[in-house]
Amino acid sequence: MAHRLLVNVIFTGASVFGRAFTEAYKQAAKASAAGAAAGGPAKAASQGGISTEEAMKILDLEKNEVSIDKLEEKYNYLFDVNSKEKGNSFYLQSKVYYAMDTLKKELEYLEKLKENKNGAASS
Repeated sequence: MAHRLLVNVIFTGASVFGRAFTEAYKQAAKASAAGAAAGGPAKAASQGGISTEEAMKILDLEKNEVSIDKLEEKYNYLFDVNSKEKGNSFYLQSKVYYAMDTLKKELEYLEKLKENKNGAASS
């Protein structure tokens, strides 16, 4: 009698655990799919990048004044000012570097987009 009760408890517990595990897996898969579909800034942040807004704040640039020349001018100044030789932080230098990298990639992307748009309009 006791062994039958023990077997029932084990089977009931195993079935409850199995259902809970499969439900949790389904929820995790659904959340993962929704996160992958969202992309955008979350994708950039998860890949170690920073957003363009944050990059512009770091380099102290306004949206209307972003150009390669202005970008390189701000980058060179801030990178030099924050050098370890001058007693400043490598962390700040890396932030400046990643801001420059992000904005360069964004400018290249916008340039390609503009070229594709002009190419499609002239065809």
